[in-house]
Amino acid sequence: MNLSKIKALAVVLAVAAASSAQFNVPMSARTAGLAGAPMSDITDIYAYPVHVTGYANHISATWDGGVILTRSFGDALTLGILANQGLMAPHFADAAAARLNGFIPGAVPPANFNTQINVPHLLVGFDLGAARVGADIFFEYAGYRYRADSGTDELTYTASVINPGARLSAGFDAGDIGILVKFGIGFPSINGEIPPDGSDKLSSEAGVYMEMGAEAGMPIGDVDWSIGADYTRADHRFRIGSTADPTSECNSLMNIYFGGEFNFVETAVAALRYTFAREARTLTQPDATGDPSNSAPILHYHVFTAGLENAWSKVWIFDAVQLRGGIRHVVEVNGEKMSAGDASSGLSRPETQNGLTPMLGIGVSKAFFTLDLALDMGNWNGVFTGPGVALATATVKF
Repeated sequence: MNLSKIKALAVVLAVAAASSAQFNVPMSARTAGLAGAPMSDITDIYAYPVHVTGYANHISATWDGGVILTRSFGDALTLGILANQGLMAPHFADAAAARLNGFIPGAVPPANFNTQINVPHLLVGFDLGAARVGADIFFEYAGYRYRADSGTDELTYTASVINPGARLSAGFDAGDIGILVKFGIGFPSINGEIPPDGSDKLSSEAGVYMEMGAEAGMPIGDVDWSIGADYTRADHRFRIGSTADPTSECNSLMNIYFGGEFNFVETAVAALRYTFAREARTLTQPDATGDPSNSAPILHYHVFTAGLENAWSKVWIFDAVQLRGGIRHVVEVNGEKMSAGDASSGLSRPETQNGLTPMLGIGVSKAFFTLDLALDMGNWNGVFTGPGVALATATVKF
């Protein structure tokens, strides 16, 4: 896959993540083939863990992506595991890597935490009839290691990030209205070593990861409408030895969305959604008077998605074949604000139209096994080979 294809796929996946619940939400080949259009899918568990009660006895594995395993125990209890998700607050590890890199002598290539060292998330779901509750209990881990030459010495920089916490969610019905709510909190921290021996260590204080959200859905006619909002935030301040940095950092993401899912023929499902996303990184540093000074680059996204999926039964050797397609249009508005005491300045840039991003997908099912592929229609490998495969997901129901 060449650089232009990597960039195009990165735009699709990054903006899809920006319109989902957390900073880092793995996609499946099905959702990628729909360009992120909001059809019901097992990956909904990433947004609201309570959905584990609706996807019992599943294994879903995406190539170089997330893995979901669930198992029911009676009618009321479902347990599960999320693996290969990566850190939910990757900005924390990126900022810590940059802080460590500042101590490395000479010109060096970028070095980052290995966020693929994953401790699985534990899922617990209870179906209580009138209500459902679910929890995602995690103890995330990421590692960093870099060797640098300094004269005749070889210096090794190491660090580890842990993020223990839990995400709780519930779902219940109020007449025809289905309501979902969630709250999550984690406490990311870093412990790093800065050579040579005897140097101060890199650590962190006041690290916190938080998310909250709510969604309401109601059928009107043949359309299942939904409206929701969620907010994710990660704060931290680093410390060298016993001296804390004067600057603390906050990364936040807010989404407000509205859309619908409907069957317009017997075998086809379509979905539409508009999402307003606000992403900000804020640096706070007290000035001489003790008042904070803020530097807050802000990104606003207007995201429009549409997807269509049609299924046919008994096709060739398969029990079912699904064809799907989706399109995404993103309007990005950049703005920067800086303030210091009573003085302030602002910079506003013109909006950026990221164009239409088309995706196609195909799924085939045989007995308990389903294989889904997402095809990146924006990039073709050649006249005869066609588009590249963006993602592949295998699902087993048992």
